[in-house]
Amino acid sequence: MPKLRPNHVSPSPAKMDLTDEQLEQIAASDMTFAQIEAKYGEEVAINVGIARDPDTWELTDEDFAQMRPAIEVSPKLVEESLRRRCKEEPSGNGYVTVPLDNDLISHFLDEAGPNWHKRLNATLREAVFGSGDV
Repeated sequence: MPKLRPNHVSPSPAKMDLTDEQLEQIAASDMTFAQIEAKYGEEVAINVGIARDPDTWELTDEDFAQMRPAIEVSPKLVEESLRRRCKEEPSGNGYVTVPLDNDLISHFLDEAGPNWHKRLNATLREAVFGSGDV
């Protein structure tokens, strides 16, 4: 493949319409993806890749017609996933991992309750910015 100038788009080979038999012959050959793409085009190379992979197939109109939204198939799983995502993405907060000394961790965890991270945040805010809000 020739080297291209920046922002240069190389024209792809013309789209080829192959019969299923021709596609199967190419899939059975020892040609690489790059060789198939250069000779027949990207779409054919992708279809050959699909044909060569026993764990996948190209979805048909019938396959799409049978599909249902995940919320219909497994509502509990979807609800749990959404709940988890909401907990992990609070607005205005970032997450970092910081190694802290055990005595500091104990200080904030000793006060019972689920809001130890808020107390830690308030303490850091006061230490950095003073007692006023920023």
